[in-house]
Order: sequence, then structure tokens, then C-alpha cells
Amino acid sequence: MEASPAKVIQYFNGEKQNLIPLFQRPYTWTENNWQTLWEDLMVQYEVGDTGTHFMGAIVSVPARSVPVGVSKYLIIDGQQRLTTVSLLLCALRDCLDSNSASRIQEVYLTNRFRNLEDTLKLVPTQVDRDVYRTIVLDREVPSNNKDVRMAAAYHFFKKKLKSSDPDNSIDPTKVLITLEQCLQVVMINLGDDDDPYLIFESLNFKGEPLTQADLVRNYLLMRFRHSISAGGEQERVYSKYWIPLENILKSNLTEFLRHYIMKDGDDIKQGGIYAAIKAKLISMNSTEQVEVEVQSMQRFGEFYARFLFPDQEETANIRDCLENIKELKVTTSYPLLLRLFDARQARDLSEVDLEKCLRLVESFVVRRAVCGVPTNLLNKLFIQLAKNFPDANHVLWLHRSLSSGSGRGRFPKDSEFATAFISQPQYGRGSTRFILCRLEKSFNHKETVDISTTTIEHVLPQTLNLEWKNELGSEAEKVHTTMVDTFGNLTLTSYNSELSDLSFSEKKTRLENTHIELNRWILQQARWGGAQIEERAKSLLLIASNIWLSPLD
Repeated sequence: MEASPAKVIQYFNGEKQNLIPLFQRPYTWTENNWQTLWEDLMVQYEVGDTGTHFMGAIVSVPARSVPVGVSKYLIIDGQQRLTTVSLLLCALRDCLDSNSASRIQEVYLTNRFRNLEDTLKLVPTQVDRDVYRTIVLDREVPSNNKDVRMAAAYHFFKKKLKSSDPDNSIDPTKVLITLEQCLQVVMINLGDDDDPYLIFESLNFKGEPLTQADLVRNYLLMRFRHSISAGGEQERVYSKYWIPLENILKSNLTEFLRHYIMKDGDDIKQGGIYAAIKAKLISMNSTEQVEVEVQSMQRFGEFYARFLFPDQEETANIRDCLENIKELKVTTSYPLLLRLFDARQARDLSEVDLEKCLRLVESFVVRRAVCGVPTNLLNKLFIQLAKNFPDANHVLWLHRSLSSGSGRGRFPKDSEFATAFISQPQYGRGSTRFILCRLEKSFNHKETVDISTTTIEHVLPQTLNLEWKNELGSEAEKVHTTMVDTFGNLTLTSYNSELSDLSFSEKKTRLENTHIELNRWILQQARWGGAQIEERAKSLLLIASNIWLSPLD
């Protein structure tokens, strides 16, 4: 790394081209920023060319470009300042005599006698490029529209330069001299061994913090040659792979990248995504290898989008499985799911077998949830499964692998599952409503019943009032303590607030017109107590055991 003081005009003097990387943010400065720069400039304007104003650091790195044309540098930090200075130069050009205007145009704004791609001294990112070209090359400035920031900046400075105030007249020639002589920066030039993004991250404290996905994108694209033409390597890779990936995943991109690298068997923390992916890419010696990796990210990103938005999956049964896994919030399974969907695309795994694998994942998670098995081992467990992913016989392999666990990694067998389903309190667990909804859907309604707005209802209420005590008799306290939160006493309803602590007969009256099958058996009972709760739990267990597969012996 080289750092030295320099006049900001040096970035525009000589045959060179400063490129704003395509992955950088667009021009965002507003009138407050322009006003601050103008006031700082005016201080030096009044003092004369003996003073200086420090504008901060500008960080650049030599661009990987074809070895012809002018020298090119990527601006890693300082793009807003350099862009604003160039727009001020455009305004000065259009306020000065023809000789001065030509000098600004041919010395500071363009590389004279170069081909079109090398003409501009400063090349903004794609979003701003057309407007900037128009201002610099065509000398046609869009109307003063605040939404077009570059045009608004130009008009701001031109208005200042053409001030009609007789007590505050501005000499554009003197302004140009002040800009040339007095505006200083620290010029930081990075070498090949410097990590521009770690430096950028530390310098960019005033801007939006970079996400891990930002860092990955920036590093990836830096591996390709930069060109401002549409056919350039960097532009092509960005447009073909990265933009589609960002478009389909949006704010989920960072988490996808974590799961993407975890599918290889590594446990990556939130802050270690960039380092892990960089370590993988740094061993790749050719841009062809890097492009294959970016293409792989984009392909796996399409799988991941289906996990997040199951309606994008075309096969109905698989779509239902993804809906279930999403509702269970089993994001720890995503590295394994990426492997499964990759095998499906490669035709190593059939649609039927993919559905079976997804059902096994759901069964494993639900049975553990019912039995109260802690979830803190799931992350490592699914990473290990992704790491050991086989080439064939996926269903049997997965069933065996899930069944082989013990202790906190176990797949509960039928006996443990039955005991927990009937006897353990389930209310308050994150999976309980999902389980009740899955039980309800298993009845295969002839007409669609919307259960999306239903809530969990305790038939025997959570608060044991006098009426219920009388109904339950001497066993009231025991039944309430041991059975109130078990599956046998839980159901779904849209009338939860209305039912509250009503007596059993009153609840039955309110539920007479229910369309929810889980309530049908309840309505057939003359009373509600321990025997009915246990009998209903056993009945629901038979259904649950068919839905959620058991482990292999």
C-alpha cells in the first residue's frame, strides 16, 4: 500500500481512467453535500491559492483490464467526492471561455484521441453512466430533476458560478484555480497483496455497512477484467449471474451464501461468510474456474428461492413439503436441501425420492419437537449430512443416517413418540400449531378450509374455574395439571377469544357450525374430562404416526 498527500486534480490529470466498480452504490450525494463542498471551496477562494482544504482519503487499486489503452484504476473509496468534483468541472467548463473550456474538457474530463471506451477520465457505475456521458461528452444536461442526482449537482454548481448577486459575484476562472491548487486528499494506492474490501470496510464507516454478500460480490467481480463495454468480463459475469441471484434472493442473499458454503460440510458463522468463500476462490487460478463457481452460486440460488418461496416449486407434493419445512423454520436443513435439489437437477434423485427425503426431514424434526429434544445439535447434524451426501440410494442413506443418532441427536422411535404425544405438555412450543394444522389437513377436506387464521384452543381451559371443577369432580386439579396442555386437549378454532373459559356445553354450542375436522369428535362427547382427553390423544396419535415417519430399527 502506498499513501501520500496529493491534489485531487491529479485524479483527472494525465492519461488515466478512474473506474467506479459496477458493484458500488450509485451517486447519492445531495444538496447538503454539494453545499458543504462549495463552502469549503469558497473559504480557499477567499484565502487564495496559498491555503489548502483536506477532502479525506481516496483509495484505488489497479484494475484487471486488457493491457492496452490508458491506465485504469478502480476507486474503492471516494467515488462520491471524485464524481462531484468532475461535475463541478463540467459546470466550470460551461461557464468559462472557449480556451479554458477546451482545457477542462481535454485535460481533466476526457482522454483526447483515445477510443470511446478509454475517453472518460471518470467512469461511474452503470446506473449513472448514461447521464454522466451525456453531461461530459454531449454537453447536454438533463433538466434540474432532484431524482437525477448528477444533473442536479451540475445545475447546483452552475447556479453558484453564475450568481447574480452583485455583492457576491463569483469568478469561474478563480474557482478553477482554487480547485486545482487547494483541494487535497490522501492518495492511497493498493498493491496486489492488499485486501481492498477490508480497507474499504474500515473507511466506509459513514456509509451503509457492507454485508457479507457485498464483500463476496466485490471480491468475486474483482477476479475478472474490468471493461466499461457491455461485453467486458466483469460486466458479463455480473449481469449473467450475480444480478439474477440478487433479484431472486434480495435480503436473503447473505444467508444463502452461508448455507451455500456450508453444503460442503463447514460450519460457517454469520461473520465468516466472506472469509470462507474467499478462501475457496483464492485457490482458483483461472477466471474460468471462478466463473464456474459463480454460475454454481446462481444455480443453487434458484433452489434456495424455492425454500423461501415454495410457490415457485412446480411439483405440488414437493411444494407442500417445502411449505412444511418453511413453517417449521428448519433453516438448519438448508445445506442438505441444497444437495438434494442439486441431485434432483442432475437426475440422480427422482421427484418421488426427493419427496420422501423431504418427508424424512420433516418427520425427524417433528418427532424430536414432540419429544422435547433440544434443537441445538441440528445445525451440525445437517451440515454433516450435507458433507457425506452420497451419489445414489439417497432415501435409504438419509433414513439410516437420521436413525443412527443417539441422545440429543436421536430420531425418536414410536414408543417415545407415543408417550410424549399423549402425555407431554405441548402448548407453547413453536411446532404445536403446525402439528395441529397438519393433522387437520390429513382429513383431506372435499372443500378447502382456510385454517390460516385459526389459533390453538384449550377445550379444558387454561384457567380452572368453579364450573369446570364441578364438571371434573375430585380429579379436577390432577387432570388440569397433567393434561391441559397435551394434544388430546388442544384443537384449532377461529373463535378462541369467544370460547375462553366457557363450560364444555357452551363451547359445543359455539362450535356447532365448525368446518374443522379436529373439532368433530369433541362435539360428539357428552362431557370432557381425563378419559376423553386421553382417548382423543390416542386417536390423533394414529394419524400422526402415519404422517411422520419413524426411524429404522
